[in-house]
Amino acid sequence: MYPHRAGLGLRSALTTEPTPTGARTDDGATQTDVAPGLLAALPAAAATVRRAAFARLLQHDMAGGAVLAADTGLSAEMVRDAVVLLERTGIATVDHEGRVVGVGGLSLVPTAHQLLLDGQTFWTWCAFDAVGIPAALGIDAVARSRCGHCGDRLDVTLTAGRPPADSPVVGWLPGHACTNVQVDFCPAANLFCDHAHLSAWRDQAGNPLGGPATLPTLATLGAQVWAEMAPPAASGSGQH
Repeated sequence: MYPHRAGLGLRSALTTEPTPTGARTDDGATQTDVAPGLLAALPAAAATVRRAAFARLLQHDMAGGAVLAADTGLSAEMVRDAVVLLERTGIATVDHEGRVVGVGGLSLVPTAHQLLLDGQTFWTWCAFDAVGIPAALGIDAVARSRCGHCGDRLDVTLTAGRPPADSPVVGWLPGHACTNVQVDFCPAANLFCDHAHLSAWRDQAGNPLGGPATLPTLATLGAQVWAEMAPPAASGSGQH
């Protein structure tokens, strides 16, 4: 997931309409793919910049255009256009100095979802990111979020990228069309104490499109979504 089509230029990607694709959730319902259609049109340059910025963030480094150009071998103009696209579609967050402070769900700016990776503190844009990123990286982590219904704190410990298989905690994956990841997908991609709390939230929210996913399912999907972000040693096991 989160694939890109190398043949598309930045201009065409900016005007591409999201195309929902089918995905089967834990309750058997068909929902939109967790990789919104707009990301399917991500061009090669933007995908390259996204990977480079993500690698920098893992080092707690907020990279600007010059650093990303050096890391990717792309021209300054191509990097600038790529960052504009990534920011416009919610795939990246850029600070006032032009540095990428968040990309692909990983952030150095505090949010409601905290992620501890090998003892270092990060944040993510949604609970799916907090579970999926360490699953793809195959490393020990603690994802800290809150129930989308009652607000209770939820800590999920992942060992070598794997969450507990018997936890009652369940996630929600939105299924509506998406033009901006942080606006259209992330706000509802939360964890819940259990299926009862998820059902209560769904009723209150008017039964939005999407579907539930257990922690192992979130990890499996995350290993696919962030597979290209994993280091070489982990990328082979992250493909499902």
